[in-house]
Amino acid sequence: MYYFFVRSHEFEVSLKANTLPGDLIETLRIWNRSLDGAKIIEVDSFSRLKQTIVRGNRNYVYNWYFIALNDSVTKVNVEISEPGRRLANKLLIPFTDQPIEEDANDIGNEFYAVLKEHLRITRVKVKGEVKLDSSFCACRSMETSQIEKANGMMKDYSLLASFIDNFKLKINGPPIVRVREWSHSLNQLKFDFCFPILATDSLPVVREITYKSFKAENVLMAEYRGNYITSDRAWYELIQYAERNGYKITGMPIEYFHNNPDLGINEINWKVDVYLPIMQLHRE
Repeated sequence: MYYFFVRSHEFEVSLKANTLPGDLIETLRIWNRSLDGAKIIEVDSFSRLKQTIVRGNRNYVYNWYFIALNDSVTKVNVEISEPGRRLANKLLIPFTDQPIEEDANDIGNEFYAVLKEHLRITRVKVKGEVKLDSSFCACRSMETSQIEKANGMMKDYSLLASFIDNFKLKINGPPIVRVREWSHSLNQLKFDFCFPILATDSLPVVREITYKSFKAENVLMAEYRGNYITSDRAWYELIQYAERNGYKITGMPIEYFHNNPDLGINEINWKVDVYLPIMQLHRE
């Protein structure tokens, strides 16, 4: 009675992935953009993602559930249903192979291939607590989806670079992203994209550019290697490290970008220093 009339799904898949729930969710978001007719309906923190997928003339609902087993392994349960055919699927699945099963196998293999390639070309190494120096910057404020952060940077990179060059300002470090607001569940960011410069007595006033000073602060640091589109994966590593070690998080992620993608360097070697502001360490 439970199977036929209460359980909300007809088919279920389980797997383990050598990464964190946040990384899996962001990889699903990127993969979803490559699927015709697919849509992410809801993200519930780091525990669940609801997605609709179209395969031929069949429409499915995929509920992905994430359980972190340890620091680097996540158990994934995927509950799959086909609206309009739920009872028929439940009646037939025990006795015959149904399209929902075949499609689940194909879709699961597609996502696994994407995840495997992503993990192959990205690396995150948490280095622990450090002191981040103060900085003075010329900045552009942006609001994008989390996935579009790198595209927003690329769009305004030439504007900031031209501004620095035209007014003969002196660069004082690599480009920086400082996140002001972040909604993981809604996939939304507000951030400043900045070039550190040496402050002078008279700075040019340009409507598109703002100047901002940032104080030195205590942070957790991670080194990210890979495409800048997925540098936010280090955010999740730092959050988990902070929670596991009793740190109190006091601010949003900060990123320092050390390579120019236009110079032809292999993306696996692109380097980002990622920081997460903290107040103090609590130990029992």
